[in-house]
Amino acid sequence: MVPSTVGSEETFTVSGVGAYPISGNLTSMWLVAPDKRPLVMAYFHGPDGWHNTQWQIASKFEKGKPGWAELRSDKATLRLAVNAETGEAEVQADTFKLSENNTFLVLHTGESSARQKVIPLGVFDLLASKDKPAPVMLIRANPALMERISKETAAGTH
Repeated sequence: MVPSTVGSEETFTVSGVGAYPISGNLTSMWLVAPDKRPLVMAYFHGPDGWHNTQWQIASKFEKGKPGWAELRSDKATLRLAVNAETGEAEVQADTFKLSENNTFLVLHTGESSARQKVIPLGVFDLLASKDKPAPVMLIRANPALMERISKETAAGTH
């Protein structure tokens, strides 16, 4: 193993992507490290049934380079990226420090009439998917997180 000058490089290397529907108007997407633990988690909220569509996936994962994934449909584009060198995450087009936030909510997904809003939700212990998908495990382990998502989505629809 070659020593790295950037201590966190291994921590933020992206090796895959996951996505899972949570409810009729909420779906999730995450990028994973080589150890299968999520690096960044995003919940996407839109009109009921917005994510029940055909999705195309594009992604790029190379050791030591920014990793990204994008899910595209005729209704929406979901995009996540992680830059190992800077320790930053990109959610849609907004950039955040992973040390400050690794979990996000995106409002107005799939709504052409409303501008999307990315809400940082904080830093959570993101566990690898086991018997349940990672975003479901996160919500179940943190009931206050689901309450916050519900409050933000309710406020965002008015």
